Amino acid sequence: MVKKYIIIITGDLAAGKTTYGKKIAQELNLPFFSKDKIKELMFDSSNKIDIAYEEKRKMGISSYTILYYIAEELMKTETCFILESNFTEQSGSILKGLTTQYEYTAVIIRFKGDLEVLHQRFLKREYSEERHLGLKGNGQFDKFEKFKIATENTHKFNMNSEEIIVDTTDLSKVDFSSIISRINKIVRLD
Repeated sequence: MVKKYIIIITGDLAAGKTTYGKKIAQELNLPFFSKDKIKELMFDSSNKIDIAYEEKRKMGISSYTILYYIAEELMKTETCFILESNFTEQSGSILKGLTTQYEYTAVIIRFKGDLEVLHQRFLKREYSEERHLGLKGNGQFDKFEKFKIATENTHKFNMNSEEIIVDTTDLSKVDFSSIISRINKIVRLD
């Protein structure tokens, strides 16, 4: 029998959270909700092309509020699901409160890597034509130190739950089947 559970995907910027989160969702047949996808939808509905970084940041904050609302509504129906974002300390308190209130097991998957490698990956993505305009940082994280500070904020996320750590410095060394196996061990009742 499977417990009520939520998979929370977090970690460093450009560490592969969305890519792997979608793969996990497909493998486990779970709904997947990403803060960045919500932000993209908000950006698109604004009908603006050139938005200042500060306004994009405010959209990002609002995206979290919507993400927590989705989480609570799913928990009310005892649905298992995945949330993905670069969660911070405040997120940990909110999500811990929800999992406690609705008696959910939280599976934390933290993606991390060598920050210099991730910064290069971030810059390549940032200036790619495929990158959604609503997610572009308008140069805010081009300098390594600013990128490092933003990434270190995600290290403060904590829910006192078991974590699966995935190092994505070298994407070719990520063992996806091991991630799925570890999730299954956590969420199955003995």
